[in-house]
Amino acid sequence: MLIINVFKIFSLPLPKKETESRKTMKRISLIVVLMLAMTTITATAQKRKTTVKKKVVHVEQKAPEDPKIVQMLSATQKIMFIDSVVVNKDAFLTRMHLNPETGTLAKAADFFGKKGYQDGTVYQNELGNKCYFSHSGKLYTSDLLEGEWSKPTLLDGLDSDGQTNYPFMMTDGTTFYFASTSTEGLGGYDIYMTRFDSETGKFLKPENIGMPFNSEANDYMYAIDELDSIGYFVTDRRQPEGMVCVYTFIPNPTRRSYDPDDYDDATLKSLARIDCIKDTWGNGQQRKRALNRVKKIAQARQRKNTEEIVFHIDDNLTYNELSDFQLPDNRERYAELQEKLKRMQALNKALEQSREEYAKASAAERDLMENEIQRNENEYYELELVVKQLEKSIRNSELKLK
Repeated sequence: MLIINVFKIFSLPLPKKETESRKTMKRISLIVVLMLAMTTITATAQKRKTTVKKKVVHVEQKAPEDPKIVQMLSATQKIMFIDSVVVNKDAFLTRMHLNPETGTLAKAADFFGKKGYQDGTVYQNELGNKCYFSHSGKLYTSDLLEGEWSKPTLLDGLDSDGQTNYPFMMTDGTTFYFASTSTEGLGGYDIYMTRFDSETGKFLKPENIGMPFNSEANDYMYAIDELDSIGYFVTDRRQPEGMVCVYTFIPNPTRRSYDPDDYDDATLKSLARIDCIKDTWGNGQQRKRALNRVKKIAQARQRKNTEEIVFHIDDNLTYNELSDFQLPDNRERYAELQEKLKRMQALNKALEQSREEYAKASAAERDLMENEIQRNENEYYELELVVKQLEKSIRNSELKLK
């Protein structure tokens, strides 16, 4: 409309007396007005122009998985979990039924009767003359000497950048389990295994035992009853504050892992998390036998141990009490003898189970099992020789005093 009006104004006839200069000025003015008009039109068009908003698509970025979890997942151990129970964290030890000949577990505060041990646990061997315990985030050992516990000795080789707790020594006196909050773990407490090197007097570098025992939650108090082939461990994964789950499982004589080629990713992760223990039962027969063993262990723990010792000196003399030994050294040697006999019993049972599994295993699994079977056989035969020599030495030294 503005342009039309401008044209109307400047299209009017000029007076005859209009000078040429006047005409030039009007033409310039016309051009200026036209330029202003075009600017106004353009601005108006820009205001009226409909703004088209681009649709922003938000793509959810998945957080990359922890490399440690990915690595452990592919090596998840194949374990049968026969039972699980959720209890108050302060009471989990009452649900771990170990054969008395395996040793005992207790709260450090109860065991030592002292304050400052509220969060520690103690493992005491079956003979009652040695214990392992946690105090102030470190692991120690102590020996019972003349009715008193010796000054605690820090376990050498188990240094950690976190807290260490929940010790358990196997009956071989070498294989040791504990829990640590080390940054090398998956999160919280993780369970580790090490072995004691008698030559150096130190423990070897601990190894994380992996899944399904460890997770990003707190996992701890791993204990094995070799005599009855029963194991336990505690975790607070998927549990409310102050509660934990105690899992009972059947330990493998040799490490066995799930073959990733036989399981899809979702199934393998579920087994690693222990989403459903029923998924590990198979036909249920092995689980049933294991539950019966647990029941018998619990009953045995309730009975007082009234068994007498039996050690034949000759055809006419048998010792039935430790006080019967004339030499104090022989009382300690008899205790050593019993430890070795129990270890032989555990090895024999493990070998029987390994041989049964070996017959059913695949070629790849057999390769992994052969070394472990050979190692256990060698240890058994070595112990057999030591036991015979020890029995003969005790017997002869006692006879000399008769």
